[in-house]
Amino acid sequence: MKRIKFTELGFKKNFNTLIVVIGIICMIIGLIAGFGFGNERLMSLAGLSVVLTTFPQLRNSFYKNYFLWNKKGGNIKINSKSKNIVFSELDFYEFNENKLSIIKKNKTNLEFSLLDIHQEDILKLKEILEKHINKQ
Repeated sequence: MKRIKFTELGFKKNFNTLIVVIGIICMIIGLIAGFGFGNERLMSLAGLSVVLTTFPQLRNSFYKNYFLWNKKGGNIKINSKSKNIVFSELDFYEFNENKLSIIKKNKTNLEFSLLDIHQEDILKLKEILEKHINKQ
């Protein structure tokens, strides 16, 4: 059974945001040191900032199945099919036999195959969608 990696985005919920903020601070210090003072040690922080700011975004590309979300929407990738969703644009969703169907308010249908996905992850996905779609 395949697993889904769940990540709730936000500063308080996610360590990745802190890594990006530290990367931005390193970039600012490195650029000020490079243009203002010519200090080569501090200029190396600009190079470190590239790694720190891109790592959290690239990390998710290594997962085959993931769901990133915040209170507005998210990005869902299941069995190599990836879609961005905005919770306010969704009309309803339903879980059928090994399939998740999401219907948007403009009557567009998004379907994801849940074949070989762990049952625990399907329940968590259902819980997240229920929490955010029924708020509208």
